[in-house]
Amino acid sequence: MGDKFTERHNFVEKDVAIRVLNRVNVLSEADYLAVDIGGSLAKLMYVQPNTGSPEEPRRLLIDRILEADSKLRCSNIISAGGTSAGDNREHNRNLSFYSPDLGGTAHFFSFETRNIEELVRFIVSHWGRPALGDKLRSLRATGGGAFKYAHLLASDTGFRLNCLDEMQCAVEGLNFLLAHVDNEVFSVREGFPVENGAERRQFQPPNNDPFPYLLVNIGSGVSMVMVTGHREFTRVSGSSIGGGTFWGLARLLTNCKTFDEVIDLTFKGDSTSVDMHVGDIYGGDYTRLGLDANVVAASFGKVTMRKDSPPISFRDAWKNLVRALKGTALLWMNVLLATPVVGDLLRRFGIDKRTREGLANRHLSSQFNAKDVATSLLRMISYNIGQIAYLNARCYNLPRIYFAGNFIRDHPSTIAAIAFAVRFWSGGKTEALFLKHDGYLGTLGAYIL
Repeated sequence: MGDKFTERHNFVEKDVAIRVLNRVNVLSEADYLAVDIGGSLAKLMYVQPNTGSPEEPRRLLIDRILEADSKLRCSNIISAGGTSAGDNREHNRNLSFYSPDLGGTAHFFSFETRNIEELVRFIVSHWGRPALGDKLRSLRATGGGAFKYAHLLASDTGFRLNCLDEMQCAVEGLNFLLAHVDNEVFSVREGFPVENGAERRQFQPPNNDPFPYLLVNIGSGVSMVMVTGHREFTRVSGSSIGGGTFWGLARLLTNCKTFDEVIDLTFKGDSTSVDMHVGDIYGGDYTRLGLDANVVAASFGKVTMRKDSPPISFRDAWKNLVRALKGTALLWMNVLLATPVVGDLLRRFGIDKRTREGLANRHLSSQFNAKDVATSLLRMISYNIGQIAYLNARCYNLPRIYFAGNFIRDHPSTIAAIAFAVRFWSGGKTEALFLKHDGYLGTLGAYIL
């Protein structure tokens, strides 16, 4: 991917970053904040001002963190390439990039909207309520939650609240990234693999005149916006099948408690055990229509092909007993993980992840497992969005399609599925374009408006 990019964009686990931020005291320097509160996630942004010379700007927050806590060097730091000595899937909790146009380093954090109180506590604990006579700080807010939680944000934080239009913020944020940030926009080559995705990314240089284009913003739902110029845009389409659909169905089908847990499952999943392919129907390629045997014919289609079990036998009874005992053991392990000292020790050995995966599988038939179901679900949603996006781009004669939103989260499987769908339906004539900061367009737009 290149050293320059890795130096500019770093990912840090949220709790670790906050702990170290308290030590280096950089949060107090922001005069105003921006938040984008969607149906599933709330994102926050502030800019750490640059007090260095133009030739030697202030070092990134990550440099200060590394100096403040050397332990992070081996366990908690995750590069934009998605590799680390620790868990390489906790990668969108914190983002930073330096921008001369913003006058410093932009920092991003995300919270689940259902726990909006966490966001409020975060703001109050790190910026504090203004005292009498202090300069009143501004909170620029966008997204549906900016209006839904307006009273909570204004009264509990003491900030002056300024609510902004969601679509306008998303478009402004994207236009800024396209024009001013290096190594931001990329496409992926055919065969983009999860395990080696970074090497197949092709980055594009900044573009001051990217118009016209289609922005596909994937949050809880999907909005498709035709952008023809600066502050010239129209919402041309959308879909109720988006990130909220994926997360909602995943919670019903698995025992996962957070979005990240579901994404973690998809890194190890194989959707071929769940999806019905052309080859499952025809025994090979459908050459007359040009359909490869590996093309998905029906998402979750193999569930309907499952053979019913024969009448109960001793062997089946034994399997069910073992399954019940394993489930009980996992439930007790989950209880132990919730205890302060024992839970910390078990998490240190990775027991929590194995327990979550085991509990997720308890919700499913013995013939399927949670990681395969999660992968199939992810691809089903991604394929659907990619197809609708291409059809809209074709309808309005738009040469470029940019995909953004916290559903993507720079996740290789999501990116690969969307790119495949666009390439498939366009016959290879249209290319899907993605962003490193795909989930923060609204926050960035609210900040710069």
